[in-house]
Formats: sequence, structure tokens, C-alpha cells
Amino acid sequence: GARELPENVDAAAADSLVRRALYFSGGIHKAFDADARWILVRVAPEVTSSSRPAYLQVLESTLLALHDAADEAELALLLGTLDGGDDDWNKAIAQHLRTPRLASLNLEVLLVAEEETEAIDVPDSGLAADLYDLPIALLECDAVISIAHAQVPLAAMMNLDGLARVTDAPPRPTQDPSNPHAVMVDQALLAEVSFTLTHLQLSGSPQMVLASRDGVAVDRVAAQIAGAASDSISLSALHMARSRFLGQSDLADIKVSGVEVPGTWVEVEEED
Repeated sequence: GARELPENVDAAAADSLVRRALYFSGGIHKAFDADARWILVRVAPEVTSSSRPAYLQVLESTLLALHDAADEAELALLLGTLDGGDDDWNKAIAQHLRTPRLASLNLEVLLVAEEETEAIDVPDSGLAADLYDLPIALLECDAVISIAHAQVPLAAMMNLDGLARVTDAPPRPTQDPSNPHAVMVDQALLAEVSFTLTHLQLSGSPQMVLASRDGVAVDRVAAQIAGAASDSISLSALHMARSRFLGQSDLADIKVSGVEVPGTWVEVEEED
């Protein structure tokens, strides 16, 4: 699901357009079971100062929509990285959660750097390593919702960066812990994100929101919109993710509803 945002995003516009994007994606309610009791929301660990107001408005609208879809579940925001992250940005998010529209939701805030971790094996072995330290909260929650901010390709995958780290165990000869894309794919396998919404804000282009249960497809469409379709490094990372069954990286097999994205799948009407 995709919708274009106005240059100046106010609460009413963000609510309408975010909900439309969620609707076009098939609905955020399909990302978790009806009896889900604890849902983690992964917030972008870094957003530039000029982009923060728009991202916070999109975050606010998404949290309200998520609360409506899972009104019995406790929502917790996962901020920062295992190495700490941007403390000023974490404080800005926490302050925004006290605004009138969000204060009543009683959202829990978790700092990744303060969470207990556990060494976890990557399912079916990892590309960079087999064993990672992962916050226990990610293991105990019922669903993970990722709300990314894109000014570069791979924003949805990069939104998981810093949630896990390779342990001291030596990798196998076929693995490469120095390859950041391999590490990102391993982290995505461990995080098991149920739904991704990306706030796309590119210089010289309209703002958009992209929403899907397939975060790899979100990154692929974002790359196409950003004119990075020939970025072989980014696309190779997405194809790597697809090889691990994390999502769809072939543009022609991705259907976009809400806006027209050249190269994506379009239903062809059969002639009588």
C-alpha cells in the first residue's frame, strides 16, 4: 500500500493517508493474531533534524491505527540500538509520546541498550554468522511492527540494524561477519518483522508512506521511486534477503496499490 503525503504533514492529513496506505496493504490487523497481547514497535533509530516533524507525525498516526487494530494488546516502542544510539532522538520520541493524542495509549518505551539479551541461532544458519545476541523482548513479543524512515535505499532493512550483534563465536568459512548486508539479512531473520511501514522522504520528490507485510518489497519499491533501481549493491542485498525467503525483490512481482510505480505488477484484463 502506498500514499503520497503533502509537503506539510498535519495530524488530519497523516491520519487519513497512513490509514489508506494500511488499507491498501491489506490491513495492519493481519500482521498479528487476534489474541496478541504484546506488540513491539521498532522506531527508526536515527532521523535527521529536518525530517523529524514529518516522521513523528507519521509515527503518531501509525501508532493510533495500530492501537485501533489491536486495542487489547500492550504496545511497546523499541528505541535505539545495542550500542546506545542517538540519545537526543530517543528523548524526542519519548517527549512526543506525552502529547495529547498519544498519552492516553500508555505506550511502554524500551531502550535496546538496556534490554537483557540472549544468544540465538539464526534459523537454518546465518549469512554472516550463526549466533547473535538478541534482546529478549524480541523473543517474547507476539509481533514486531517496523516504522522506518527512508532517505537512502534499504531503509526497512536498516531499521533493524543494531538490534542484534554477532557473538564471539567464530563464523564458518562460508560466512562473512564484515559484510553489513549479510548481517542485516541475519538480523531480519531473527527479528521476524510482521509488518513494515516506511516514511519515504527524498530530496526533490514528494513524501510517501509505503506499507506491507513484506519489508523486502517495501525497500524494492522505495528504491524504484528513489531512482536507485540501478544500485547494484542495494539490489543485491534485497536479492540476498529474498534468497532467505524474507520477501519479494523482483519488481514485476510486486503489486502496489494507491500510487502508480512503473515496473511493478499490473493486472492485465483479458479480452473477451
